[in-house]
Amino acid sequence: MNLLAVDSATQTCSVALMQQGRIVAEFGADPDQTHARHLMKLIDSVLNAAGQKVANLDAMAVTSGPGSFTGLRISMAVVKGFALAFNRPVCPVSSLATLAWPYLGVSGLFCSMIDARKKQVYAQIFRLEQGRVEEVTSACAAAPDQVIESIRQLNEPCWFAGSGAVLYKELIAKQLSNRAYMAAGVQNTIRAAAVAEIACEMIRGGYTKNAVDIVPQYIRRSDAERKQKPFGK
Repeated sequence: MNLLAVDSATQTCSVALMQQGRIVAEFGADPDQTHARHLMKLIDSVLNAAGQKVANLDAMAVTSGPGSFTGLRISMAVVKGFALAFNRPVCPVSSLATLAWPYLGVSGLFCSMIDARKKQVYAQIFRLEQGRVEEVTSACAAAPDQVIESIRQLNEPCWFAGSGAVLYKELIAKQLSNRAYMAAGVQNTIRAAAVAEIACEMIRGGYTKNAVDIVPQYIRRSDAERKQKPFGK
């Protein structure tokens, strides 16, 4: 099976190709410009490195959110376009679950935090056990101290990863002390390879969607929606 995975939910973007359950190519970028300027180049690079074409893909995967509104729309549009053109199934993958995926060898609590700006984070608490990622809370947009307080009440050590964890590292350490473990460097970045691995598990479980049914999971409303006035007022 040829599976193309795409992520542009945060400041970074990456693309990976999985063949027969193995990652054969992965390219990423951390650009200052919009992901629209780089994503197609990354896809071309991955496919060329593996000697493949879009027509040869069996399925596609994309981070469905939460994350940057613009970033999610860009990758979603690209994946949906390819999937509709070639009638391929799509796996929508949580960006927060993707951050937890590399820690499958760890047991205990794990908190994914993505900077949502406006002094908020997109966050979700998971429990990692026996190679599984289980949801403890639903994904939310909240002030970081609210998320930290939820973890404090669980009274267990917890791993943290993501751009939000990096931004609020000192606050986490202050409130949780030695019960907080921070991911290092690159592990705070969503990788398309992890998206592909999660999607592979989803496909094995029979869970895919038609491209028409895939929508971004924004969690909170955009600035434009919040400022929009009711018609006639």
